[in-house]
Amino acid sequence: MTDKPQIRETIAWKTWIAIRFIILGVGGAIAVMISWLSLLFAFDPPGERLLSPLVAVMLGLVGALMMLYGGGQWGRWAYLWVFLSMPIAVLLALTVGSLIPEHLFERFDWLFAKPIVIIFFALPMPVSYLLVRGYYRRREVETTKAST
Repeated sequence: MTDKPQIRETIAWKTWIAIRFIILGVGGAIAVMISWLSLLFAFDPPGERLLSPLVAVMLGLVGALMMLYGGGQWGRWAYLWVFLSMPIAVLLALTVGSLIPEHLFERFDWLFAKPIVIIFFALPMPVSYLLVRGYYRRREVETTKAST
């Protein structure tokens, strides 16, 4: 008789985790994408604005926090670097790209091939994820050593 409440609790808990991930995790990812796209459009030469830049930054931060909670990593604040690493890399590339004179771009046409651009924008997330995961592993080892 004690097995049924535990099974129901397990099913309810797994359902809550799935709903939390879908609503907050995926919703946060969409919020971050909208935020950074609106920032890209706002600072692009035509200056079209989806959102105010201040609202876009706040939406990006709220979206990152939603993904943190939706992914079950609340309290592990270093994971924010994982979520924000790709938009930071894009802004860095746009900033550096705007500083280079246009006549120098002709020499570097091979850099703008699609696979290289995709790798450039996709690489920051897995690299920062591995760095953050290593950081938390070291912290857990230090905590374990300190407690024994």
